[in-house]
Amino acid sequence: MIRLDGLRLDYRDGDQTVRVIERLDLEIADGESVAVLGPSGCGKTSLLYMICGLTRPSAGRVVLDGEVVSGPRRDVAIIFQDLGLLPWKTVWKNASLALELGGRPTTPQTDAPPEEIASELRKRQKSVWVGYLWLLLTGLWAAGQRFYLERPFSAAVYLIALALWAITLGFYISEIQKALELRPDMPWGELLWGEWRRWGLLIPLVPLTVGLLVRWVYDLLTLPRQIAQANELIAQQILQVKPLLDQLGLQGLYDRYPMQLSGGERQRVALTRALSIHPKVLLMDEPLAALDAFTRERLQELLFQLWQERRFTQIIVTHDIQEAVFLGERIVILSEKPATIRRIIVNDCVGGSRTSPEFYEKVRQVRQALESGAQEQR
Repeated sequence: MIRLDGLRLDYRDGDQTVRVIERLDLEIADGESVAVLGPSGCGKTSLLYMICGLTRPSAGRVVLDGEVVSGPRRDVAIIFQDLGLLPWKTVWKNASLALELGGRPTTPQTDAPPEEIASELRKRQKSVWVGYLWLLLTGLWAAGQRFYLERPFSAAVYLIALALWAITLGFYISEIQKALELRPDMPWGELLWGEWRRWGLLIPLVPLTVGLLVRWVYDLLTLPRQIAQANELIAQQILQVKPLLDQLGLQGLYDRYPMQLSGGERQRVALTRALSIHPKVLLMDEPLAALDAFTRERLQELLFQLWQERRFTQIIVTHDIQEAVFLGERIVILSEKPATIRRIIVNDCVGGSRTSPEFYEKVRQVRQALESGAQEQR
């Protein structure tokens, strides 16, 4: 159960304090689906951030399963309005991001996976060995490994160090060649560091060389452990992510990047990532707003089907009244900022036919509630 007790949220705007949410109380039962409607800028997104622990309330508290939420939780997943897909990661990697960051759901117990799952597992584990072996043999293990695991910042730092080492070594060798041309019989000690240019180049060259060698040796010694960890992650991905991707119609798109996908396909990838760790609570911030009406309705039906199958608690923020009626067992209507709960409408048309008279009547009822609230604010 989720319980919101007297939630209040203030933001600082220079010297002023802006109140976004004012004393909000609400209880949401386990497995319930709740839609949240309200005017733009009234604090709906901020409400989701407080529930998932990304923002701390100025007053009041969020209680989930008897525990006060004080930070992000692994059993709470959120789909942001912009989806939050990483452009340098493939569909497979984006969908598996929660697992890579440490979410480890219980793996379903199966005697033997289907042949297609076993084949995918062998293919991806083989690619790990081939990739790691190539990186090791080329001497670019530390940088390449980080790119393979898609940690671009760490890889960039290593490559910068490697480039500085190569440039410094090139200048140093050039200086030694010049010295040998002048005096072929020069003693080794004087040749290596006997002149200020060579001495100055040695100062950065030695620590860079030592650091790169230590990094390379460390990665070489930990190679079996790192490959074992990668294979464990791959097994989790095969058992947790692949079935979801296939269920959501993303077969054959595993190795594409977000820019190569349609809007609906990107939505499905974000949904796969959120559901891959089997969360107790799924929060969605207008996830379907950018889609055309037909695609949005298909994904609404998919969301409803997944919610019925998995019975996670679902809270969806939306501006679409029909979407709220289709997905929300209860519809919470918020007031203008600072937001309070103006009305809660129990909805018996959730998942029903959009063309039925009952559905239209419920949409009309919610619209009237929103319009009457807007008039009262004027």
